Amino acid sequence: MEQLTRGDTGPASAIAGADRRQRGRAGMSLIEVSISLGILAFGVLAMSAAQLSALTMSRDSRLRTEALYLAQQQMEAFQAMPGAGLQAALADANYPNDPANPIDPDPGDADIRQFNRSWTITADAPEPGVFTVVVQVNWLDRRGNAQVVRLESVRADL
Repeated sequence: MEQLTRGDTGPASAIAGADRRQRGRAGMSLIEVSISLGILAFGVLAMSAAQLSALTMSRDSRLRTEALYLAQQQMEAFQAMPGAGLQAALADANYPNDPANPIDPDPGDADIRQFNRSWTITADAPEPGVFTVVVQVNWLDRRGNAQVVRLESVRADL
């Protein structure tokens, strides 16, 4: 025969106690799962915001690189000119603006950003026989703020 101990009411009591212990170890509660999903959602949202910020910075960087390329291209053209060519550029009717304005470096793309390039050539500065050449490229960023890239060079009239 089964021996009963104090507080025991028989085999049914032993099964109920085992059930309670099992339930405590059975798994996660709904509250724990909800909290875990909330933390996961917050992490995914933070990663999405970081990705969007990286894409925006990448686009701004691409526009700055295109503007710098346009400025450098014109500066190299001026550096290759003899002094008489620089004097002729000063006398040009379009001076100080590029006749190609507005410039779209890649007309085939969907980006509608356009650049305006201008230059200033100062003869006999900072001393006689020397030209100071400044090339500037302006554009509007995606927020509508004016941006500028400026290159300056000094060269002797050879």
